[in-house]
Formats: sequence, structure tokens, C-alpha cells
Amino acid sequence: MPNQGTNRYIVHATGDGTALAEFIAGLPSQPAIRLVEVIGPHDRPHTAVIETDAATALQLQENFRHSNKLMIEPDRPLSLFQ
Repeated sequence: MPNQGTNRYIVHATGDGTALAEFIAGLPSQPAIRLVEVIGPHDRPHTAVIETDAATALQLQENFRHSNKLMIEPDRPLSLFQ
């Protein structure tokens, strides 16, 4: 369950995953972001689920837009009938 004021987001690589691995490695220095789960092969993850506040997510989105290597989106439950 997310902490009050935070939501879960999906961060995924648009390329080979090197940028995502670097992003994950840098998370210990980002106290506003909590890594929830890494998806993909251990040596080449393609997706990370993070928990953070909306302002931090917006800042990440702006940073990612400039690099074109990562994307972030809200983590939404999947439903068979949407």
C-alpha cells in the first residue's frame, strides 16, 4: 500500500535498458523515490515500479522527455473489461 501522498509509477526503458539500470542504481541517492519492484532479467531490467509523490513524478517526466531513454506513467490496475 502506498504511503500517504505517494503513488506508484512505472518507469520503462525505450531502448536497450542501460538508462533504466543507471536510474535504478541512482535511486539510493533519491530519498523521495522508493523502488517497489524491478521487472525483467536481472542483468537487463526493462521496467521499474516506483513509489513517489506527484511533483517528483512530474520532474522525472520532464527529465526523461529530454533524454528520450526512459518513460514514466502512473501504475494502474489491469482490468479484463475496460
